[in-house]
Amino acid sequence: MNVDHVATVRQARRTVEPDPVRAAVLAELGGADGITVHLREDRRHIQ
Repeated sequence: MNVDHVATVRQARRTVEPDPVRAAVLAELGGADGITVHLREDRRHIQ
């Protein structure tokens, strides 16, 4: 599961939802094989 996509939606909406951490936890509980996030220098997605 790529958390970047969840963070992109949050940034586009300019809100605190959806929460990337919550999405990662739900993905893990749902049986995701892995969780990934790409940290960028400009922190464009993950803040």
